[in-house]
Amino acid sequence: VGRLNLFQDRAFLSLCIGMTLALFAQTGLVAHLVSVLAPVLGRQGAGLAAGALGVAAIVGRLAVGSRATGASNWRAIACYSLAAQALGCGVLVLAHGSNPTLMVLGVVLFGFGVGNAISVPPVIANLEFSGADAARAVALIVAISQGAYATAPAVFGLFRQVFSDQIIFLTAVVVQLSAVVAYLSGGGEERCNRGGDILS
Repeated sequence: VGRLNLFQDRAFLSLCIGMTLALFAQTGLVAHLVSVLAPVLGRQGAGLAAGALGVAAIVGRLAVGSRATGASNWRAIACYSLAAQALGCGVLVLAHGSNPTLMVLGVVLFGFGVGNAISVPPVIANLEFSGADAARAVALIVAISQGAYATAPAVFGLFRQVFSDQIIFLTAVVVQLSAVVAYLSGGGEERCNRGGDILS
């Protein structure tokens, strides 16, 4: 049996683009988060908020790991995680750099999807591809996404310098929603519809 040409496969391309965009937004925002929070929360408060983000990431990953199965729609799970992150960024926009409560809430909501942005795409690849194709797909999506998100801190920093601190939250929302569109555009009925969801 010949190997699948992944770069001509819609499922692979949508998965690769989705993971790359999600991690680009996540890495860029996390790299600048403490420095954006510190003027309002103080250095200690910003550090505690970053710690809360880590705890939220663990909770989000545990929630998926404990409830999802092989029959779940993992692309939908990826989209739910991205929606939580986009909502968190939206709350951070509403905080407008002056409301500590909203800033902490936004950070926690964003944190719920942090771990899943990394762990869910390989699961999707293993469910949608078989054998050597799955191994190749995982290796490629990880390598491509790493190459892309390595530039994210610099890009977000440039946006902060040219515009304002708030622009990074808006940028993250746009990129995260684009990742949702990418995830939903691929897979196909025969690959993605496993007859269940995250609550099954």
